[in-house]
Amino acid sequence: MSTLEPFYFGPSEKPLWGCYHEPDTETRRDCAIIVCYPMGHEYIQFHRACRQLALLLCNEGYPVLRFDFYGCGDSSGDGETGRLDQWLADISIAMGELRRRCGSMKICLTGLRLGGTLAMMAGAQRDDIDGMVLWDPVVEGRTYLEELKTQHRHMLEQAHVRLMPDGKPLEVLGFPITDEMLMDLERIDLSAIKYKPANNILLIESHQSCGQPSLTAHLRSLNVDLKYRHLPNPEFWTWIEDFSHILVPHQILRSIVDWISEVYR
Repeated sequence: MSTLEPFYFGPSEKPLWGCYHEPDTETRRDCAIIVCYPMGHEYIQFHRACRQLALLLCNEGYPVLRFDFYGCGDSSGDGETGRLDQWLADISIAMGELRRRCGSMKICLTGLRLGGTLAMMAGAQRDDIDGMVLWDPVVEGRTYLEELKTQHRHMLEQAHVRLMPDGKPLEVLGFPITDEMLMDLERIDLSAIKYKPANNILLIESHQSCGQPSLTAHLRSLNVDLKYRHLPNPEFWTWIEDFSHILVPHQILRSIVDWISEVYR
């Protein structure tokens, strides 16, 4: 039977929270998976889906590490201390920890939304990430911010609250956002990445506003072995007033598991 171990890892001054899923020895595959969560309200909406994905992959024989970025979830720091450079460093720390635990040199990063963006950016900075699953990654930061601001205004309208006079958000959907983070997000442009982030990539588009066609063309120009799957769900990545209605997208999770199992037998 597979085992699950929550723990802290990384630098003592900035420990990260992780949960390691160890598969049965008899079914163990020669590839390990890191799940990169989305941020803010999307983290809350899809935390259970990420957990279910990790369990499905572990049952197929893959060691899996889920972890919270610095300043997010149960990791150290608070919501105002996170930066993209820090989170990219967190992925490297998570990769080192996963290799230390399972010994596998093949790693597949699986990221949702901003987690997928960070996975792709991390892969472009190094040459030891073999596979990657990008589920509706944030392709262009300015567009992402406008989507968040629109959802934030909608939430405030429902609560009969007005934005500050200058319209500058101090938070988005209940999560603080600093000037530094705004600048980080505005600079995101996955089409500007010049180096292949991974050998094998599965790109999943579930929401038409996420700009995947341009990313698909760009990834193919980088000579990536790319598989694209369109699994539409217009409900994803929007503000949900009642979080008890969140569903686990089993079709998408199964597609991820099937692709990883096909590439890494």
